[in-house]
Amino acid sequence: MKPAKVRRRLESALVEGRITTVWRDAFEIASTDGLVVALTDDWVVLHDLADGVHLDGLVALRLRDVSRVLFRDDDAYHRRALAALGVEVATYEVEADVDARGLLARAQAEDRLVAIHLEVLRGEPMTLGRLLDLRRKRFVIHYIGRDGEWAREPERWRYRDVTRIEVGGRYLEALERFGDPFPTD
Repeated sequence: MKPAKVRRRLESALVEGRITTVWRDAFEIASTDGLVVALTDDWVVLHDLADGVHLDGLVALRLRDVSRVLFRDDDAYHRRALAALGVEVATYEVEADVDARGLLARAQAEDRLVAIHLEVLRGEPMTLGRLLDLRRKRFVIHYIGRDGEWAREPERWRYRDVTRIEVGGRYLEALERFGDPFPTD
């Protein structure tokens, strides 16, 4: 799908509140289902739709990686299920020119764990943890593993390598709640 068509379909999804599948064919996590809650010059933000009908966390995807946009709300079931589960679709206002640093600054302000995908780097598909510092070209994150244990030292990554940002959601909330306490200096 051409970039102009991708943008038109995402704009339509945002305005019409359509359930959308966003494809990024080049990456391992190829598709993301959700409701578009923000669209910027470089990013699309979705309220993630997990397990078909459960609104979960927020997912920001780098727009240049999006290869296709499909609508999947052609049946009444999904709308009924979403309404009956009673979870409101998130609101997410952000400037049109926001970059990865700006999205991470917003996540850092919420003081929550984040999952940051670096899918353009070989062998480093994702890091998750607590953001410590947002520098000019790099950010510093204290990594927490899937076992709930914190790494000994923080890691530094470049904004230009960020392809996907996740905030909230059941997985990250479980790590926040049941993982080891955050190490203090």
